Amino acid sequence: MGVTGLANLAVKVADLQAACDWYRRAGATVTEPVEWENGRRADVTMGPLHLTLFTKAIYEDATALPDEGFLHPALFVDDLDAELARHTVLWGPRTVSGTFGTRRIAFVEAPGGIRLEFMEQLEAPT
Repeated sequence: MGVTGLANLAVKVADLQAACDWYRRAGATVTEPVEWENGRRADVTMGPLHLTLFTKAIYEDATALPDEGFLHPALFVDDLDAELARHTVLWGPRTVSGTFGTRRIAFVEAPGGIRLEFMEQLEAPT
């Protein structure tokens, strides 16, 4: 079936606390920053828009990235292996856990200098 939904848009920020404060002033609901993988992250909800702010992308060692800016959309798929068979994988697959539950994720490069994150939800958040 392929892509089944959009989880969030990922954005890299140099100053996570300042970014969280900015989104809160803009009326968003923002989680407290947490240590995650190789950096820190916080989740932002603005109506139907879900952003995840990162200080460092999990795949940063696999490709050159700017200090700040849009990183990738995170897309749910029903079969990660089948999806990846159609792409050249930049990073992953790997299983990760957090407030979002447990997911198996991988990244590919897409036209326009962005990446796509494909993910399978393995366990729901607790």
